[in-house]
Amino acid sequence: MHILNYYFTPFAVILILFAIFFSEPERGITYASFALLAAAFAANYWLGRNVYRFMRWSRHIRAVTVWLNLAVSAALFYLLVANWAPMWLLFLTAPAASAMYMKKWQVFLTALAAAGSMIVLYYLLTHGEMGPQLWGMVLTQAVFIIFFSMFTTAMAEMIVKVRDSMR
Repeated sequence: MHILNYYFTPFAVILILFAIFFSEPERGITYASFALLAAAFAANYWLGRNVYRFMRWSRHIRAVTVWLNLAVSAALFYLLVANWAPMWLLFLTAPAASAMYMKKWQVFLTALAAAGSMIVLYYLLTHGEMGPQLWGMVLTQAVFIIFFSMFTTAMAEMIVKVRDSMR
């Protein structure tokens, strides 16, 4: 879990900072984005710090963290995608996190939820007027989210097998 905090959290921060710096959204969107980012960072920090204190609940805490991150990604996507198209990459963070400690079917469902959320948000933001080119782009992104998540799961499983075979 900590490895994701070292790589995906800075990536998400950089993505959001670039979106705000280069696209210059409205002031309210900028403030809301920073507030969401700060709240998510504080929640992830607290949950990560205390996951072992509540060992009995650690699996549930990790699941809550995944779904919390998916909700924050969806909110940030909603706020910033009109100004910065690469915001869809935020939807990779929650399924990648789930790949580290959840079963394959749980990772698939998380990736499906992330991809589905992204599709629904694109649809809502375009008021249902998505042409074939936009549909193709959105569906390609959704499929990538699922495949990337399953790839990450396979890599995590392979690493555990290699580790266990060296004992």
